[in-house]
Amino acid sequence: MPDKKIYAGIDIGGTNIKFGLIDSNGNILHREHRPTMAEKGAGPLLHLITNIAERLLYFAAEEDYAIKYVGVGSPGAVDYRTGRVIGPCPNIDGWQGTEIGATLSERLNTPVYVDNDANAMALAEARFGAAAGARSAICVTVGTGIGGGVIIDGRVMRGASSSAGELGHMTINFDGPKCNCGNKGCLEMYCSSQAMIDGVKAKTVKGLSPRLEEVLEGDLGNLTIKKLFAAARKGDEIAGEVIRDTAVYLGIGLSGIVNVFNPEVVVVGGGIIDGGAGFLEVVTAEIRKRAFSSAVSDLRVVKASLGNAAGFIGAGLLGDAEH
Repeated sequence: MPDKKIYAGIDIGGTNIKFGLIDSNGNILHREHRPTMAEKGAGPLLHLITNIAERLLYFAAEEDYAIKYVGVGSPGAVDYRTGRVIGPCPNIDGWQGTEIGATLSERLNTPVYVDNDANAMALAEARFGAAAGARSAICVTVGTGIGGGVIIDGRVMRGASSSAGELGHMTINFDGPKCNCGNKGCLEMYCSSQAMIDGVKAKTVKGLSPRLEEVLEGDLGNLTIKKLFAAARKGDEIAGEVIRDTAVYLGIGLSGIVNVFNPEVVVVGGGIIDGGAGFLEVVTAEIRKRAFSSAVSDLRVVKASLGNAAGFIGAGLLGDAEH
C-alpha cells in the first residue's frame, strides 16, 4: 500500500489526546486516545505528544503506510508557519510559547504541521463531514472549552496573526464572570461543560431535585455532562433549564458571527452537542431570532458528523490544506 496517501493526525484536547491514521477518503485506519494530563504542565505534555507521534509512525511503518508528515491540532492560537503556540491557552498551564512543530520535526525527522485544534476540526468537517461541499462554514466545538474555526472559500481563515476563530473568548457580558484568559464575560464562561456543571450546582444549593437525586445516586459530586443530559431526558427541570440557558448563550454568540461572515452552514460539535435534549434546536432558534434575516435565509445549523475523530482527521490534513 505504499502508493496510497495516508495521513497521521494528533488532536490535543483539554481532557484527552486523540490520534490516528486516515486515508485520502477520510476512512479511519487506526485510532487511539490518551489522557492529556494537562495539570502536569507543558513539558510533560510535549513529551507525551512526541511519544504518541512516534507510536503513530511506528504503527504506520508496520502496516506499510507511507506517511509524508504528521499533523497536530493544539489549543490556543498557533503560528501555522512555525508550529509555535503564540496565544494564551487557559486550560493548559505554560502552553503558550511551546515549539510543537520544531520539537516534533527534529525528533521524528519528518515534516510536522501544527494549527489550532478548532481549525483542524473545521477542516475535517469541511472536507469529509457536515460542511462537505460548502464554500463557507463556521465550526464551533463545545466541551472543556469553546473553540471555533472559520472556512472561507474552502480554506481555513487564520487571520493576520493566526488568531482568527477564537469564538469562545468573545465578550458577551462586559461585567460577567472572570474567564481563565483573564477577561470577563467570555462566551466560554457560559457555554463550556464546567459552566453547565457550575450552573447545576448553583441551582441545587438547597438540595437535589428527585430526578437528579436518582441519576446522581444522591451525590452532586457524581455530576458529569452525560449525567446532566440523562437527567434532562428524564424530565428534570433544573437540568433542562441549564441546558436551555447554555444553548441560548451559544446562539447569542453565534448570531453575531453569522452576521459577520454570512456562512452557508454552522457546524456545532464537541461533547456537549452529543447529549441531545434539544440543545441544537435551541441554538438554531436563537441564531435565527437574533441574526439578520438575510443572513439566515439559507443558513443550515447542523451537528458535526465526525464526532471525536474530527480533530485528528483535520490535523492529518493540515499539510495538504494549503495546496
